[in-house]
Amino acid sequence: MKDIKFLFNRYYSVSAHLTKSLWIIFLRGYDYLDIDTCTARGIYVSNTPSAVDAATADTGCLLILSAFRNASQAERNLRKGRWSNGVSLGHDPEGKTLGILGLGGIGEAVDKRIHGFDMRIQYYNRTCQALESKPSSISSPHITANNVFMAPYTIEEQYHATYVDFQTLLKTSDCIYVSVPLTKATFHLLDSPQFAMMKDGVIIVNTSRGKVINESALVNALEYGKVAAVGLDVFEQEPEVIHPGLLSHPHSTLLPHIGTSTKESMRKMELVVLKNAEVALTLNTLITPIHEHKQFF
Repeated sequence: MKDIKFLFNRYYSVSAHLTKSLWIIFLRGYDYLDIDTCTARGIYVSNTPSAVDAATADTGCLLILSAFRNASQAERNLRKGRWSNGVSLGHDPEGKTLGILGLGGIGEAVDKRIHGFDMRIQYYNRTCQALESKPSSISSPHITANNVFMAPYTIEEQYHATYVDFQTLLKTSDCIYVSVPLTKATFHLLDSPQFAMMKDGVIIVNTSRGKVINESALVNALEYGKVAAVGLDVFEQEPEVIHPGLLSHPHSTLLPHIGTSTKESMRKMELVVLKNAEVALTLNTLITPIHEHKQFF
């Protein structure tokens, strides 16, 4: 691979034995890559962090609603000719508390969409967005009807999301939406001790990375009723192995990692990828370096 300048990747692991000064452009997640080795060899990595936010958030909301209403179970029944016989009663999302683990671009997009269902929103992040006074997508000052100058909205002001600590989110959420990247710190972020803290009958939805959740612990919580339903677009050993306890459970909505699989999202990603390649060639930089490599640009 010594003559390769750019390596475009979406799904596959990348060997550490790569030529120096290579540019690697991922379409979204990059947990398959040894970042420390790349950094040491001068291999710089970028991805397309915002291009898939909308599509992934739409998928997250679909899974949230399906889990609340047992839609997947109802569809399976219909296909088997049983109509609604045996379909469990679902729950209204209205008035329930959604806990978002990771209020990045996707988490914000879910927050924005889910308010239409009159849910209360709380979130846990490594840092409290309100304390940072971090502007959200509204990045410029605005003028009120009385011509009073106002600073940019914070996330909490714009979306009415309340920051809570990790344990509080686990203990008080009716539905937990997982939207964190896979790192050493987030591997099995949700495991048996975390499930034990949650409300009985909690709903778990994950569109981030499968390994953020200990799948065996999740299935155990499902079987004992601690978790009432799940909506998953990602799996711990995908695509080779999907836990049989998930496949067989009536209250599981499962998708084959299609959260970003829309023509519009593919187009957005392609444009960001090409722009990164252009800027790397002409200006020797990247427009969307990964978090670990921002210091170099």
